[in-house]
Amino acid sequence: MKTTLPLTLGLCAALVSPLHAEEELAPPDVDFYAEAQMLRADMDPYGFETADGLNINLGLWLNSVNAGKGSRLGLEAGFIRQSDVSNDRQFTRAPSVSEQGAGADSVRVQEEDSLSLSGFTVAAVWQSPYWFYLKGGAYLYDFELENRQQRILLDTSGDTVSTIKDAPASDSQSGIAPYATAGLAIPLLDKLSLTAEYQYTALESEEYGTVGVGLRFTN
Repeated sequence: MKTTLPLTLGLCAALVSPLHAEEELAPPDVDFYAEAQMLRADMDPYGFETADGLNINLGLWLNSVNAGKGSRLGLEAGFIRQSDVSNDRQFTRAPSVSEQGAGADSVRVQEEDSLSLSGFTVAAVWQSPYWFYLKGGAYLYDFELENRQQRILLDTSGDTVSTIKDAPASDSQSGIAPYATAGLAIPLLDKLSLTAEYQYTALESEEYGTVGVGLRFTN
């Protein structure tokens, strides 16, 4: 009994002390924000026109980190979805041996190339006291090129002998690409800002630019 009582009291003290210390810990000094932007990306480096899209970002401001007088430092994660873009073309060529065997004197080819791009972003954000902000981070992307082809076999009179739809050929790649952003966050209301930015991304040995306009809400 003499031994059990001190051990019991000591165990209770050991269990209570961390709980008491945890109660005294202050909650992290952060503000959360959510942002939605409409995008327009220049896909010319990949042989396509502009692609519209949507960008959703969730982030937090690290209020305890000193980023300069009136400035803020934050962390952000986002999702980017761009609409597919495509190019169509049509040309006529001489038939192959097998196509000649099918009665073709010439072959009209109808071809479509399409690009699909989406992914997730992680970044550090610096916000100046004068609306201007910078972001830098990584884009975890899925990049897919697809080619669809239809061959129309024509006889000597130019009439259709048969139409052949080939199976689509695709090239899919996933990876991590660096990106950097410069933008403005213009206050509209107490917790609501209008954002406008330009993002530079280096992806698949090429670089392209994206313009985004949206709204940011901070709690």
